[in-house]
Amino acid sequence: MNSSISLFLKLFRNTLLFLVEHGIFAPSRLDTVIGQDGVCSIQFSDEITLWTFADTITGKWKSEKGRIAGDKNEALMDGMLSNSIAWSDRITGKNYKDIKLNFYKEKERPAQFIKHNKNENPLKHRFWALDGFRSGSKVYVYYLHVYVPDHTKFLDFDVLYIGLARWDIPGGWKPGDPMNFRRLGPLFGKGVPYYGAAVMERNGYVYLAGHFKKSNLEFPISIVRVKIEKIENSNAYNFLSDKGEWVGEIQNAGHFIGDVSGECSLSYNDYLKEFVIIYSKVITGDVNMIRFKDFPELSGAEKRVVLKVKKSEPGAMWPYSAKEIFASGRAIYLIYIDPKRYQPLLVELKY
Repeated sequence: MNSSISLFLKLFRNTLLFLVEHGIFAPSRLDTVIGQDGVCSIQFSDEITLWTFADTITGKWKSEKGRIAGDKNEALMDGMLSNSIAWSDRITGKNYKDIKLNFYKEKERPAQFIKHNKNENPLKHRFWALDGFRSGSKVYVYYLHVYVPDHTKFLDFDVLYIGLARWDIPGGWKPGDPMNFRRLGPLFGKGVPYYGAAVMERNGYVYLAGHFKKSNLEFPISIVRVKIEKIENSNAYNFLSDKGEWVGEIQNAGHFIGDVSGECSLSYNDYLKEFVIIYSKVITGDVNMIRFKDFPELSGAEKRVVLKVKKSEPGAMWPYSAKEIFASGRAIYLIYIDPKRYQPLLVELKY
């Protein structure tokens, strides 16, 4: 085969062939909750996937029509958990459309798995679950400790620190048994990127991506890594610099991309043989994909719009927090948040 044909086939193989929007992700969630954001998947075992969520609205549906539509205006809301967790069969390219999620509950109600201390007012102190991973007999989940001065004011809050919660899985644990996560305390203090919004385990390291507001026009991400066995030691984390080098000082951490709305995802795609970042664009809400062979190439990697989204109505918030939830063969499955319904929507991309 001559070189020109080989190059053409390589380019054709990596061309996005089609995109399918599948509607609300895991409609079975709505048997238990009204709305959610902050969706992350954690591979627990060969049989089980864990799902973490940030703010979770609880209550009852006024009608079956409201539940099917995922329309929170057709519900009687009775609470807002700052985090929740569920489990399912391992998600695959065969069951992703109707995956059944089962939520961790206490007294038959969805319950937070990252807990408040007795002196922390839940209206003022919120623990937003981010991404995580399993290492041996432990599951780790990063979270944001958010302080809300006045809970009646929308989007008025401060992030006090980025924390890490650990669950030591007891022998013989099975789905439905208690999950006892323990807060390990702050990893990174106030004013840093929200590391842990995306978590990737690869070659003995855990890589974290975190987004932040640099200015009114700049919303970049930053990337950090740590050896798995040192995950609980904040001094062991190294930061990716603008030059593509791993450095030990957070003040030398690089800032990349620049137009990220909410959380993103970071993964290594076995089919593409490349790292992939997926995120929502600020202002438009469009879903972007970035591919690169290794981290020194990230600063020059090309952005590509893979999904142009529409506002639900004039004046509404743009969708946000697009991220991959899993990949299978030539397909990447992602979600983004519809702010009107407060639901994650599922999209399939296939090469």
